[in-house]
Amino acid sequence: MVKKIISKFRERILSAPQVDLGHKDMFRLAMEHSAIGMALIAPDGTWLKVNKAVCNIVGYSERELLAIDFQTITHPDDLQADLTFVKQLLANDIQTYNMEKRYFHKSGSLIWAKLTVSLVRDDAHQPLYFISQIQDITAQKKSSEALLSAKREMEEFAYRVTHDLRSPLSSMDYVMNMVAEYIKKGDLPKALKTLQASQNGIAKLSELVSGVLDVSKIKLQDEASLPVDVSDVVYETLDALSHMENFTRLDIKTQFEYIGTLQTKPNKFTQVVDNFISNAIKYQDTSKANSFIRVVTYKTKHEFVLEVQDNGLGVPSIHRDKLFQMFERFHPKASIGTGLGLYMVKKSADLLGGHLSYSVPESGDGSISVSYTHLTLPTIYSV
Repeated sequence: MVKKIISKFRERILSAPQVDLGHKDMFRLAMEHSAIGMALIAPDGTWLKVNKAVCNIVGYSERELLAIDFQTITHPDDLQADLTFVKQLLANDIQTYNMEKRYFHKSGSLIWAKLTVSLVRDDAHQPLYFISQIQDITAQKKSSEALLSAKREMEEFAYRVTHDLRSPLSSMDYVMNMVAEYIKKGDLPKALKTLQASQNGIAKLSELVSGVLDVSKIKLQDEASLPVDVSDVVYETLDALSHMENFTRLDIKTQFEYIGTLQTKPNKFTQVVDNFISNAIKYQDTSKANSFIRVVTYKTKHEFVLEVQDNGLGVPSIHRDKLFQMFERFHPKASIGTGLGLYMVKKSADLLGGHLSYSVPESGDGSISVSYTHLTLPTIYSV
């Protein structure tokens, strides 16, 4: 039975059409139908022939590419390395080369490509043209960069958490030993006073642990997009924060040029609103008699924008590039904090496809401005 099957299989193979490897159009057909980019390039760098895959990668038509050279669309930081390899090929020092390089897409965006090049010579060993194979690796590069960035971020996070945990734990250990000594001596008033003094350290430790857990939730918990009423979120947040110190001395007003719902992740969007309003309350300038907060919403052609403005302490210009980094504290006298609030908001905004920014008004007073962007019109529903 097995022999019979093998015999039939061989018959099918033998009856298959034979490929003429010497056919003059063989190379042209292989090039045109290749799934990866292939091009023939003259020794001076001009494109002689490109397949459809190359055109798809860089966004230019074949006619457009044939009118320029590869140097024109190569990123300047990668050009010298590419030309050095070309010179080595022409000098017959190497037979082929591979490199990763960036091309400018016709749209202006950067494309990462894996380039493999060899040189074809005539019978007199004079250079005829380069054969270039071009593979788009933009997605892989972005993934690698994202993983590397996440790794660096987690390493920094682990280091900073360990550092911030060690200090209060060491302090608490010392305080507990002191309390034990006072109790042994029968000095209960001093023991009680020492315990009360340690409460700040315990509160700070508890806040840090809560902050770390919140960061983990943002990174790990998925959340479905639902219709969210923007004004409801703002008013509910203001009500929830009304217990904060000095809340009643603030002149708080809302200006909703956009009134409606967003199709977004409710908890993460609420966190953005909560953090920026609570920061405006927490870091108000109590030396001013006219302290205020303004919550403004509006939409542009393709974006929904939320702004929380205030005339509080603001952030010094030298620190603004660190505004959304972890464990950064700018006004420790006003509030100790964990330095994780704005970092968590940035992570939430990223997951929402949003963008956060900080600006200072012409008056020079502190003002936090959040631009919640990349929400196109189909995601915004007016009511």
